[in-house]
Amino acid sequence: MSAEKIFGILDLYNQTRRQLTVSEISNLMDIPQSSVYRHVRVLKENGFLYETSNGDYKLGYRFLDFANIVRLDNSLSEIALPIMKELTNQFKETTILSVISDNFVVCVETVSSPQAVTVSSEQGKIIPLYVGGSSKAILAFQPNDLVDELFNKNLVVKHTENTLATKDELKANLKEIREKGYSVSDSEIDLGVYAYGFPIKNSKQKVFASLAIAGPKERMQLKSEHEIVEKFIEAINKIEKYL
Repeated sequence: MSAEKIFGILDLYNQTRRQLTVSEISNLMDIPQSSVYRHVRVLKENGFLYETSNGDYKLGYRFLDFANIVRLDNSLSEIALPIMKELTNQFKETTILSVISDNFVVCVETVSSPQAVTVSSEQGKIIPLYVGGSSKAILAFQPNDLVDELFNKNLVVKHTENTLATKDELKANLKEIREKGYSVSDSEIDLGVYAYGFPIKNSKQKVFASLAIAGPKERMQLKSEHEIVEKFIEAINKIEKYL
């Protein structure tokens, strides 16, 4: 079961294309209908699609859950946004605020770099939990069996040559993140993008979000990692005081 094809099916939906048949999905993605049926079945079982009485498929209730998460986390955004603006102003790179949702991470706020060449991430963007600075800063502090679940569901795929796509590699990296207290990502999702991610805890001391800085690798590696870590830990402490 290909996670890439599953995301590809979901990506077909938009404001004007709100329901699709298996045949339409097959034609749009240029894959056999038998393959579409398998992927649609998984999406339907997990609430990402639902089948109408006519046999068409629409986006399911799980996306309402994602929308509610974004809505509920507006307070987190309000707290973090002024701090994010300060960090972006200081380091001249994009800062990203994300929260966990099941096996994914949702971007709830972003402050873009003022520089001409920048890394962008849109509000509401859903990214895999196992890859990238924002995601792994959260995953490293979740229950151990969550990594097994990601592999059991065949959700882990390579996005670039730097993606850690085996269980042993990923678990070793997550252990390192826990020891350091933050994540480092080098071209794991997008080539040439370098990022640091820092976990955010709620009032129950559980990691549920992250604050990350990302930019082109050639610029990021000219910056002091020590200074970034110091300033972001200060920022996280400020945010957590109000949670």
